[in-house]
Amino acid sequence: VGNHLYVTTGEGPGKIFYNDVWQFDVTSNTWFQVSTTGTPPSTRYGAAGGVYPGSTLLYVSLGFAGERFFDTFVLDTSSNQWSTRFCEGNCHPYAPTYPHARCLHSGSVVDADRLVIYGGCLSGGETGGPCPSGDSWIFRNSEQEWTRLPDCASPRTYSSMALLPEVNGQKRIVLYGGIEKNRQVIQTTASPADTVVVLDPDSMTWTTRITTASGSFPAKRASAAMALSSSGLYLFGGIDTETNALQNDIWFLAGNSTSADQAAAGECVPIFTNFLLVHGLLMFFGWGVCLVWGTFIARYFSSSGTTWFLLHRIFQVSGLVLSFIGFVLGIVSVQFDHFKFAHGAIGIIVMLLGISQPFNALARPHRPSEGEKTPLKRRIWELFHHNIGRVAVALALINISLGVFLALAHTAVWALWFVYLIVVILVFVFFELLKIPVVHEKMAAILPMKTKEYPVSNEQKMENVAKTDDSQQGEK
Repeated sequence: VGNHLYVTTGEGPGKIFYNDVWQFDVTSNTWFQVSTTGTPPSTRYGAAGGVYPGSTLLYVSLGFAGERFFDTFVLDTSSNQWSTRFCEGNCHPYAPTYPHARCLHSGSVVDADRLVIYGGCLSGGETGGPCPSGDSWIFRNSEQEWTRLPDCASPRTYSSMALLPEVNGQKRIVLYGGIEKNRQVIQTTASPADTVVVLDPDSMTWTTRITTASGSFPAKRASAAMALSSSGLYLFGGIDTETNALQNDIWFLAGNSTSADQAAAGECVPIFTNFLLVHGLLMFFGWGVCLVWGTFIARYFSSSGTTWFLLHRIFQVSGLVLSFIGFVLGIVSVQFDHFKFAHGAIGIIVMLLGISQPFNALARPHRPSEGEKTPLKRRIWELFHHNIGRVAVALALINISLGVFLALAHTAVWALWFVYLIVVILVFVFFELLKIPVVHEKMAAILPMKTKEYPVSNEQKMENVAKTDDSQQGEK
């Protein structure tokens, strides 16, 4: 800002985090600590932000210090006053209308009113999500509103971003470098060394652009400093992503907003798979399909011979195997603090309930013969076995609903999930109503349905089949 460089937030030795503000005067080569008013950001590192040329507003957005943050702040350097511009502690990890909490993302100001952020790490720090992430957002300060941009570049952390020189008010932002692979990533299309990603903030579209070189290109790197000049961008330092060596070289990317559009275009990332995606798919097929419909078969079709019992076992065993593998992958995909957020905590409860069911079935006391009193052990077993299964399925459906938002699934994906969930609920409600004698009789008059005898319970029918199965096994 003018002749002054501003520095705020960051991490020091011994995991000490800062939120103080310092000002460096480039004319006198002196530092001053700035005394500020208002509400500053809490101490953190890995935030994004910046200042637009000619503006006095310094943006600081998101970051990490024990937990990942959602908030965005502005420091007006003309008055040295902080103001909170978004969230104020009301955000949560499952909202699709603003960025999830993160750190190690890149950011750049578009103008005095707009800030762009890209990627970062959403996992750990009392939350879960992609790490690296490939989502990008624009924040409009005057409206205090975030807008998500279409995906294009590979997911990454520690990337660099800067505004290109403008031509006739046309703005373009360059995204470069970053770490694209870590333990959560299974397969990705890495960005070539000669390629940058360019954002048109007005049309809100990303395109990849292939750069040229008179000699060689910079080594692929992360956490480099990148800054605007009158005729291009300067790039300094960073860590070589191939050798992990620290760099202190300086490179210059010549160009402006017009020449960026004229550069040869590349393709957006065609392939990206991580453990979080596989975790979600396995949990959908495990809990959302197999275990849900296995429960459905046992509850509503237990009068149809013995086929239902075989299908029930197949669905339940398959569902538990798929969901257990998905559970392990879910743990692998989270960096740390695995169960310190709602989705993770509910997930471990659901899995413990699910795994307990086979052991519960093995300890099943036999139902007494007709006319005998049901022992207390049998009544306790029925209470636990049937209700634990129902609670586990209900919690699993809730947790999958949270997961589609936590994983930054596209609108079409979570819309399809909720359509499916509504269908499941309606089917269960319909068949539950049919268990009421009066409703069943009325529906039988309309639909081709068999009459039903009451009050024989499903539990009794399941036990009769189980006894028959046990007897046959004993004879064999």
